[in-house]
Amino acid sequence: MKELTEFLEGKGFIVANKDTISLEPSVNYSYAKTIFKNREILVPLLCRLAVSLNKKEEPVVFHLSETGKMVIVQQFLKGIINQFLDNLRADGFISDWELTDSQYKITVTTTEGKLRFFRSKWAEEVFRYVIMKTVQMFCNPRKISYKTFQNVELKRIGEDNLFTELDLIVQIQKRFYVFEVKSGPWIRIMQWANREKALVDKSGLLRNVVCTIYENIPAYIFEPQLLFNLNAIEKQLGELLDEDFPKE
Repeated sequence: MKELTEFLEGKGFIVANKDTISLEPSVNYSYAKTIFKNREILVPLLCRLAVSLNKKEEPVVFHLSETGKMVIVQQFLKGIINQFLDNLRADGFISDWELTDSQYKITVTTTEGKLRFFRSKWAEEVFRYVIMKTVQMFCNPRKISYKTFQNVELKRIGEDNLFTELDLIVQIQKRFYVFEVKSGPWIRIMQWANREKALVDKSGLLRNVVCTIYENIPAYIFEPQLLFNLNAIEKQLGELLDEDFPKE
């Protein structure tokens, strides 16, 4: 933590929550592996939940497309969704769900903490899972040390207001990788631009990465930040680490 705080202080920031910052996964992290493994079907479901909650639609209706899928595949996908919804119900995220043909009706718990999971937190957990999986697979065989910090709150030195919160920072030796997750359909370009300007680093020791669940967002929008998407992040991050830590 000392290296991170000193690095950020050199850029004019203090870590506002350094005494309470979490180094451990959240209680919802167990869902991340399941979602990533079955992202083809569970990500559209979660996106539908997020959109419906923003529109205050209740119950949430999700249609499972049968186009081009064999019956056995359709049954397999329903089984994945059914188990996922059962787990969500057991943990209090939803109060009930029902399936008629290929249409799901889902009643979501209205507790704010639970709603936040559907609006954005699930994507942060999924990206954290795959990022840490990739970092571990890269660093452990090479005996390279690393640390992770999540939900890092920054204030400008001398100011009281919170400047920004960074979703995830991975420290590998003396390098820092800042990952910001974008799960919603709208992008506030100025927000990202201001953050990049504030964290610009000429030493090459800081990498800013935007993570998105979408594949069709032009990467140049975020330059000089990098843009990683959920389906390709393992390859993208692996190539970045190969570049930053070449074999001797």
